[in-house]
Amino acid sequence: MATSSLHTLQRPLPARRQNRVSRALTDFSDKSASFLTKHWAKIITSVLGILVFAAISVPFLSYLGLDVISKPIFYTLHYVCAQIPSHSFYIFGHQLGMCARNFSIYASMFVGSLIFTLSGNRMRGIPWWAWILLMVPIALDGFTQMFGLRESSWELRLLTGTLFGFGNVWFALPMMQKSLELPVLDPRQAAQAIYEAQMRANAAQQVVPVMVVNPTVQTDLASTYGATPRPISPAALDTATLQDYPFASTEAQ
Repeated sequence: MATSSLHTLQRPLPARRQNRVSRALTDFSDKSASFLTKHWAKIITSVLGILVFAAISVPFLSYLGLDVISKPIFYTLHYVCAQIPSHSFYIFGHQLGMCARNFSIYASMFVGSLIFTLSGNRMRGIPWWAWILLMVPIALDGFTQMFGLRESSWELRLLTGTLFGFGNVWFALPMMQKSLELPVLDPRQAAQAIYEAQMRANAAQQVVPVMVVNPTVQTDLASTYGATPRPISPAALDTATLQDYPFASTEAQ
């Protein structure tokens, strides 16, 4: 009885059911890919907006005594920010969910992404060297402070973080949009193209033994293909043949 049940569990699904499951998975993946392709910028904007709103909501929730909500949000934001108290803003005596620099980065990225989305994903990007230049201020400010050479101010943290955030969005989002606009060949079309290319290659190999060889190319087709070249009319030559075999000629010797 146990052996029979084991065989029943190991029995493969019927072909019809397998095809149905395969089609369902294919449709789901196609629809998911289509949704992400159409709404990727809105998704990024929404995620950035949630982060910024969460950081701002922490001090207000704490002020209202809703620590049961504010504390989990504050601890969750620690994964995207160090939350150094001396580098943070305070509202009603309660610390913001992010430090000043990180808050300016995410807030500027949210604003830039929102502008990009409202423009219909048509905002022109900046070149890579401009993106590098926008990163230089935050790098100098951060490293000089890290090694104790100087102490940054909240104005510099806001300014450098804003330049960095806008630079990231201004460079990355238009580039992503351009990559998505590149033509993508359907798998069925790709298979058809490969099949047609193979057929042309096979036809070209069959035509080669009956073509005339240019005298400038020292190739012995008779020994290679076991046949003697003979003249053939240009109309009978395939276009792919002339491209694949540049030594071929339509003129008789």
